Amino acid sequence: MVARAPGGWRVRTRLALLAWHRWFGLGASLWLLLLALTGSAITFYDELDTWLNPDLRTTGEVVATPDATAPRALAIARAQEAVPGFEPWIVELPHAPGRTLWMLGHQERGGVERDLQLFSHPADGRVLGWREQGRLALDRRHAMDVLYGLHVDLMLGPVATWLFGLVSLLWLLDHLAAAWLSLPRLAAWRDAFRLAGPAGSGRRRHDRHRAPGMWLLVLTFVMSLTGVTLAWPEASRDAVGMLSPVSERLDWTMPPATDTPRTIDIDQAIARVHAQQPDARIHSVRILPRVGAYAVRTFDPRDVDQQGRLWTYVAMDDGRLLGQRHDLGESAGDAFFVWQYALHSGQAFGLPGRVAVFVSGVGTALVCVTGVWLWWRRRRAGRGQTAAEPVRP
Repeated sequence: MVARAPGGWRVRTRLALLAWHRWFGLGASLWLLLLALTGSAITFYDELDTWLNPDLRTTGEVVATPDATAPRALAIARAQEAVPGFEPWIVELPHAPGRTLWMLGHQERGGVERDLQLFSHPADGRVLGWREQGRLALDRRHAMDVLYGLHVDLMLGPVATWLFGLVSLLWLLDHLAAAWLSLPRLAAWRDAFRLAGPAGSGRRRHDRHRAPGMWLLVLTFVMSLTGVTLAWPEASRDAVGMLSPVSERLDWTMPPATDTPRTIDIDQAIARVHAQQPDARIHSVRILPRVGAYAVRTFDPRDVDQQGRLWTYVAMDDGRLLGQRHDLGESAGDAFFVWQYALHSGQAFGLPGRVAVFVSGVGTALVCVTGVWLWWRRRRAGRGQTAAEPVRP
C-alpha cells in the first residue's frame, strides 16, 4: 500500500476550491457586478429619486407637520379625475414636512393595464404628477425605478428573480471557499487583509482582489444570504419553518371577500386605528378589495427598520377591526424574516447601515473586476493559475 503524502487532503481540497472559485467567479461576475452596482444605487433610492424629481417628491413649501393634510380620500378622488381608471392599492403618507403623498396603483383603460406611481400635494390633494412603474426609460422620471427593477429581476419577471436567487445562493457558498483560500494558515491571517509585494507585481495584483473581499466578507455574506431569502421567499420560509414556525401576514390567510361594499373610506380606516392607538404614526395604507379590508401600517417600537411594521386590518364595510400583527411575529422564524429586508437594505442600522451596504456593493464590484482581470492576465501569460491562487512575491 502506498502511503498518502502528509496533508494530501488539504492539497486536494484547495485545488477543488480553487477550481470552484475560478469558475464561479467567471460565470457569475457579470451578474454580481450588476447586482452590486444597482444595489449600491438603490440603497439611497429616496434621496436620489427626490434629487432627480423634486417636483414629484416634494411640495415646494414646508407643510407645518406631516399630519396637516387634506383627506386622503380627496387625494384619491382627484387622482382618479386626473388619471381615468386609476385604482390605488398603496397610499403612503408623507413622513416629513414638505414631502408628498405617494400612491401606487394600476390603470385599466381600453383593455390595457399598467402600473402607475402618482404623487399628490398633502395639503389639498391636487395631483403633482405621475409616472409609469416598470417602464424601461432612463430619463429622470424613471431612472431610479429602472435601477430597482434591474436589481430585483432585470425587469424580466419571476424567472429572472429566481436566477438571481440562485446566483445569491452560489455566492453564499463561495464565501466559504474564498475564506478557506484566503486563510490557508490561521497564524498568518493578517496577510489576507494586506497589500503585499512591490507595486505592479503579481502579488500586489492578487492582493487587490483578495484584501477588499476579506475586509467586506461579513457584509457580503449577509448580502448573499438575504439575497437568497428575498428572491426565494417561499422556499426560504419552508426551510426556516423546519426549525421554527413562520407565520404570514393576516391578509394572506383571510377568506376572499371581493363583493364587500366599500362604505368605509381610507380616512375612516385611519381614524379607526387612531381611536385604538391615539399616538400612532401612519406609514401607509394598503387597499385590499380581495379581502374587503384596509391594512393600515403604523410605526412601532418593535420595528427593525423605517417601514412601519405594525399592521391593523379594518373592514371596508363597517370599520370593525379584523386583526393586528407586527412583522416581528412571535417566533424565531418570524424574527429571522423581518430582519431580511432590513439588513439587505441597510435600514436596520439607519444611515451607517445604508452606507455599509453601499460600500459592500462598491467593494463587490471591485472584487468582480479584479478577479476577471487576474484570470485574463494569467491566461494570456499561460501560467495556468486561478484568480484566487496566491502569487509568491
